[in-house]
Amino acid sequence: METYLEIRKIKLWARVGVLEEERKLGQLFNLDVFLWADFKNCTLNDDINKTVDYAKLVEILKYQSKKINCFTIEKYSDEILKIINKEFELRRIKIMLTKCKPPIIGFDGEVSIVRVFENK
Repeated sequence: METYLEIRKIKLWARVGVLEEERKLGQLFNLDVFLWADFKNCTLNDDINKTVDYAKLVEILKYQSKKINCFTIEKYSDEILKIINKEFELRRIKIMLTKCKPPIIGFDGEVSIVRVFENK
């Protein structure tokens, strides 16, 4: 049976974008995270120390994102994967990073990047 932890709509503020104003002022991003880990011990013993502390993860991501300043969501998503991988020993990480209001004239949608990282 495949089991993963899913955390949706983490609101992050970061200075990411091609426009200087985006990198100066920052903007809102949404992050969905999917984490594959060994949940067996947690499940068997109901031991919170044997699972992923998602409250800690959200706190770390919010704090670290405020320090990020780059041009592309590709680079930003790579930094997010590095942060998660450094903090937690996970088999697989999948993220979907969404730029909520990209400054594109005549466009009212969102732009997302989906990334998958696997520890070998």
